[in-house]
Amino acid sequence: MITVQRKYKVLKASSVRELSDIVNDSIQKEYKDTEGFIFRSSARWQCLGAPFIENEFWYQALVFIQEEED
Repeated sequence: MITVQRKYKVLKASSVRELSDIVNDSIQKEYKDTEGFIFRSSARWQCLGAPFIENEFWYQALVFIQEEED
């Protein structure tokens, strides 16, 4: 199985609670895909590091990791 980073994003919220809700929504969304007859893949968002605050806004980095098998 090969792990591939597909994309990333930085989430921004005005409170820790709001940030937590947005992060949980992203992490819980998972899709499964079948592309032709070659491989099947599934993926999900994962947090990168800890949330941080800057200029009264909270931020969290997320990366979209996809595992593929032949």
